[in-house]
Amino acid sequence: MKSILSIVLVILSVSVFSQNLSEIRAEFHSVVLNPDDSKEFHAFLSSVENPSTTVKAYQAVSEALLAQVLWNPFNKLKQVVKYGNQMEEAVNADPDNIEIRFLRLAIEYNLPAFLGMSSHLEEDVKLIAENLSNVSSMQVNPMFGQYIFHFLEETDLCSKAQLSQMKQTFDRSATAMAGSK
Repeated sequence: MKSILSIVLVILSVSVFSQNLSEIRAEFHSVVLNPDDSKEFHAFLSSVENPSTTVKAYQAVSEALLAQVLWNPFNKLKQVVKYGNQMEEAVNADPDNIEIRFLRLAIEYNLPAFLGMSSHLEEDVKLIAENLSNVSSMQVNPMFGQYIFHFLEETDLCSKAQLSQMKQTFDRSATAMAGSK
């Protein structure tokens, strides 16, 4: 069993070089739906050499996602602290990147309140709400913007006015992108 896992990890580490950001996003969404894959996602992202700031944010997220499948509370906390340090570096390196802010928002929203690590919710929601139309500059499928919008809508982190404004702005941006193709 151990040798099979080693082979899988080697294959993942070799294939990671051909992975692009859209594939990392797809893997992220898959792990969110199936947390048991957190270890593989973490190994996959840990092997990326010279990651972009956005990939560094996904690496940080993989630390937090890994925490949810660990049984030892000390190890869980250690992973979350590691996530916090790495995410802070990513945000500081690219503070206007709404994808990085969304990743931080999604993790902080789901962290237990007693950890005191959810202090950026309002700040991130504000930046995302004001800049969701810039999703086209992230070179992502408009569905990613819809995913962000849906998350904000489902979590009630935004007011109805913010949601309405974001939807209008995002719809205009998506229409403009479709017209330019």
